[in-house]
Amino acid sequence: MTHDNEDDSQDSLLTPSGSLKFSIKKNDYLVRIMRPSGSASLHELQRSLQRNRDMLNESFEEMVEACRDEIIKKKGSDHISPTQNALVARANIDLLIPLINVRGGVASYKGKLEAMPIEKHVDKLRNKAVSKIEDEITSMRKGSFLIIILVLIIATFFLYLFA
Repeated sequence: MTHDNEDDSQDSLLTPSGSLKFSIKKNDYLVRIMRPSGSASLHELQRSLQRNRDMLNESFEEMVEACRDEIIKKKGSDHISPTQNALVARANIDLLIPLINVRGGVASYKGKLEAMPIEKHVDKLRNKAVSKIEDEITSMRKGSFLIIILVLIIATFFLYLFA
């Protein structure tokens, strides 16, 4: 047995039953998966699916704010909570879709990201949050540059006008 396999077996021993372990941006996350009650109605399962999709979107917005705090405001930020929440929501989505279909409802994955493996999807959300803030910075710089150019043009115009 190689050293890597020993580490893998130790990790699985430390991971409680019904939990999944993910690694996103050099942080490990443990997500506990709970099946809905057997008495949960189809409507309750569908409502839960929508709530988890909403939670995934809210988590992305929190990731964007965390990136904004870190990149623009230069202050410490919490990436852990929104990432953990996104992982939980996404794991629940993966659990609920087949369960809804088995119970006679209709549920499917929405978009390319939701069809990806959980870890890859949430990693892409984190990357997308960083890109969104970098795009904001680029837009602000372009706007500032245009204002400077406009001020120079107006100043030059007045110099020619009154010279």
